Amino acid sequence: MKPINDYTPAAIVTGLYQVDGPCLEPLTEEYPLTPEMVSEFPIVIDLEFDPAYDFDSIIVDLIYDTMDPIPLPDLIRGSNIPCCVPYWFHWFTIPDVVLHGKNGRVADPRTPGIHTIQIRTARKTGVTGNVRNFSPANGGWMSGVTTFVIAEEDFEDPGDTDDDDE
Repeated sequence: MKPINDYTPAAIVTGLYQVDGPCLEPLTEEYPLTPEMVSEFPIVIDLEFDPAYDFDSIIVDLIYDTMDPIPLPDLIRGSNIPCCVPYWFHWFTIPDVVLHGKNGRVADPRTPGIHTIQIRTARKTGVTGNVRNFSPANGGWMSGVTTFVIAEEDFEDPGDTDDDDE
């Protein structure tokens, strides 16, 4: 085990994926989500854990559309931490209320349009409910901003052509 003094991140995000049946599709603007996908299929975060933090639990926060961070369930060592962490269901169980982002604009996670996601991770210190420390000295790390699109309505896949007349 290497010493933890170079501010190595405890965990980094290596991908964001939308579950589409048995497949994982990268979450991008080029692959818009339909309203059906939004309500039925989860989004997962693929994490890579630094071996230097083998015995530490990990905390993860989700920042959606530049709103306040949403703490995801702690990843507790010794409990078979999955590589892919679902967060979509957590977000979509909120009641239908009007939400406002930090800049005051209305932000509803189910609204059609372009949305952003940013993830931050760190080593868990202390007990659940205490202040979450995402500093570099605590193995903290923040992903770049990922954008994705929720379509206005269900759409036809442009690659799916019905040429039965030939």
